[in-house]
Amino acid sequence: MLAFSPAIALAQGSQLLNLLGLIETIVSRLIPVLVAIALIYFIVGLIRFVIAGNEETRADGKKMMWWGIVALFVIVSIWGIVSYIANILGINANTTVTPPGVTGLGR
Repeated sequence: MLAFSPAIALAQGSQLLNLLGLIETIVSRLIPVLVAIALIYFIVGLIRFVIAGNEETRADGKKMMWWGIVALFVIVSIWGIVSYIANILGINANTTVTPPGVTGLGR
């Protein structure tokens, strides 16, 4: 039973790397969508602010613009922080991470 433990550990490491790769793919595709949504929200608030007939609608438009700016700032800041940390750690899109292996088993 103990003879199979390195193989099981390597299989779990491979699954973890696959999961991390899947998460990276989802996040990299989700960030531009979130930026687009925040930008559209800001623009809708701007349009409401500009064409508003009363002060209540203008205030709603102003609030939408502020939240759009906050959302854009948070999204871009997190994106930048993650990129900065990845650069510090030497991780880039071309980096291949392989789990440690045990040589000499089964050969």
